[in-house]
Amino acid sequence: MYTFKPFVFTKPEVKGIEQPKARSGHRIACDHRNLYSYGGFNPCVSDTDPDMRDDQMWSASKPLFKELWRFNFVSKRWSRLPGQENMPNELASNAVILCGNTLMVYGGTGVPFGESCSNQLYVCNVDDGAINAVPAIGELPEPQYGQALVCHGSYLYTVGGTTGYEYTCDIHRFDLRRGVWEVVYICSGKDESEPHGRYRHELAFDGKMIYVLGGGTSTESYGFLEIPAFDLKTNSWKILNTHGETEETMVPAPRRCHGSVQYIDEKNGVTSVVISGGYNGDRVFNDVWRLNLSTLRWTRLRECILPCPVYFHSAALTPEGRMYIFGGIVKMNNKVKRTNAVYSAWLTIPKLSEICWEALNYYWEDLKDASPDELLSMGIPLKFVQRLEFCDW
Repeated sequence: MYTFKPFVFTKPEVKGIEQPKARSGHRIACDHRNLYSYGGFNPCVSDTDPDMRDDQMWSASKPLFKELWRFNFVSKRWSRLPGQENMPNELASNAVILCGNTLMVYGGTGVPFGESCSNQLYVCNVDDGAINAVPAIGELPEPQYGQALVCHGSYLYTVGGTTGYEYTCDIHRFDLRRGVWEVVYICSGKDESEPHGRYRHELAFDGKMIYVLGGGTSTESYGFLEIPAFDLKTNSWKILNTHGETEETMVPAPRRCHGSVQYIDEKNGVTSVVISGGYNGDRVFNDVWRLNLSTLRWTRLRECILPCPVYFHSAALTPEGRMYIFGGIVKMNNKVKRTNAVYSAWLTIPKLSEICWEALNYYWEDLKDASPDELLSMGIPLKFVQRLEFCDW
């Protein structure tokens, strides 16, 4: 029987033949109906692979994937969107944000890593795959990869990154209305609160402060006991001390290349951020932790454990509170390999209507094949019918 299980990872049974190859260094985003996966890297795909042998785009871009994929939550089918010929060549360790049907993609690197980096912003329509470079003037950031983004009002903030040789925690912002880049803060060592340069970190944002979570360099990973935070009002860095649930409870171990999502608790308005997996140069993690940004308290979600240790994966959250994780480098039986697995777990208790919709999909496997009119006539609300893969309403 169907049972609603929060904080437990499940793996959907992917339908159809078409699906992305295993990859790392990609980025994902989610809306109400789909997961979107951009780019990625896999040097282990064989030239004789029957799925890739006749793929001219792969032949030109390998070992990078010049691809945008869409995974529908109802049909559980992957589909590859068109428009890939206009994608840039820097397809690993980008930063992405989804706003409506527009995926904003910034930075990234080609192969060899660091030899070709990007400081170009692209916008991609996730309905038809059309992607275009955004014209920009002003004080552009240095081309880098492994950055992280925050969108606040009409500004897009980029924090940190690496050229492959140097690591920064500088902050620039892009005015989406005027198409102008501006310098916000350059770390020069003048303030002892300035964080170390880093890449493959993650950001949290509460409307006032940008919190930098983990990350590192090629040889070092940064921890979570002390978190650098940038105050947008005072234009200054602070070092915030975090803590566990009790004196005996630890905070997450230092790591980079982890996943991160954030959400707001509708009951109390508290913003929380959840990190998953990651790598410290030696150990690959499968743990999941939540940070309350109001109290700066870490809680280990002990029942919420990744199916296997993973890093260089990507995580995203649906508006309803379900976290999805796709791809990455997994460690199983002391062997390391890339994966194309999708996992998900509820991080919040959603509305009862969401649970009912999930149960209906569980019991009615052919729901995805029903027409919108048929579903509406049965009394299923329009907002759920619109989540069908081919519904254009």
